[in-house]
Amino acid sequence: MNPLLPATLLAVSVVTTSYATSDHRPASDLPPGGLAATQVPQFVMIGFDDNPNLEPMEWILDFLAEKRNPAGLGQAATFDNAPVRGAFYSNGRYLDPSLKLREVHLRAHDEGHELGNHTYSHHQGGEFTVEEWLEEMRQNRRALVKAGIPATDQIGFRTPFLAYNAATFAAIAEFGFVYDTTIEEGNQPDQDGTNYLWPYTLDAGSPGNALSADQGQVERVASHPGVWEIPLHQFMVPKDELCEHYGVPAGLRQRIYHNVKTHEGWIWNREAGKITGLDWNVLEMAHLDGPDFLAILKYTLDLRLAGNRAPLMVGGHTQLYPVSKPDRREAMEAFIDYALSKTEVRLVTPRQVLEWLRKPVALAK
Repeated sequence: MNPLLPATLLAVSVVTTSYATSDHRPASDLPPGGLAATQVPQFVMIGFDDNPNLEPMEWILDFLAEKRNPAGLGQAATFDNAPVRGAFYSNGRYLDPSLKLREVHLRAHDEGHELGNHTYSHHQGGEFTVEEWLEEMRQNRRALVKAGIPATDQIGFRTPFLAYNAATFAAIAEFGFVYDTTIEEGNQPDQDGTNYLWPYTLDAGSPGNALSADQGQVERVASHPGVWEIPLHQFMVPKDELCEHYGVPAGLRQRIYHNVKTHEGWIWNREAGKITGLDWNVLEMAHLDGPDFLAILKYTLDLRLAGNRAPLMVGGHTQLYPVSKPDRREAMEAFIDYALSKTEVRLVTPRQVLEWLRKPVALAK
């Protein structure tokens, strides 16, 4: 398919995507539909931001191309044996000047991956007005349509730097996104990786946002009925006594504490052992290597499986996996294979998670 679309088709790129305002799910650590944790799939999503470079996108697409989820009993409603697919939240500023990059995005779409909106310019938008957010969303939608991605398939949004304000979510609702995946959850002291919140709608705002707002860090998000939040939960770092089990020397939390204090100048909470669920925070902010990253991802997933099986969103950036960083690629590949070795895991797109949440079905026994 030619990614260069005629201007007449580009004109439809500003049409908003309708979402089901009848969706109403309060924030809860309980699985939906009255199902027990042992009955529900352990959903894992991998969502890559920015995506400015061709080769790292080709790497992950090639790696996932033939991967399939555990076979189960062949039940379609729980994605048994379904192709493993992820999400790409891309910026139009990179797409517009590059035919090759538009082509690889179209390939991702045609192979069943989800393409989402990450704004056009990748600015820190914490002070944006509603109209400024909307313009960024509009421009980015046009860029994705130019790459061949239908506007109606662009249903998800994540802000650059996870920076947002109240206007962000007013714009999300006005633009018609089905879901956002920006707000961090899991910082609550009583949440330990086994009892994180399942995705919820913003009818009553967001618990994670409320915690940050009470601490004066962000503006409070208003009620936006029907808009889903797929939280970006905190990764969990293994305690010393578990490090060897996950293939790294003891003292991983101490190394993060030292690196963050040395390079970033602020104090990381060793006791809580939580770090923002983006690869950037682990690899660049905490200055860890591939094996450390893999240990954190495995431990985070194992806690979910031992707990309430809240869906796990792994926030990524394809540009952090160049050929020159083979340990990072090996870590991501090894985590995907580890996740797929668990019979309860389903590595799917956010769209598929929402499909299941609307009509929850137990894993077939």
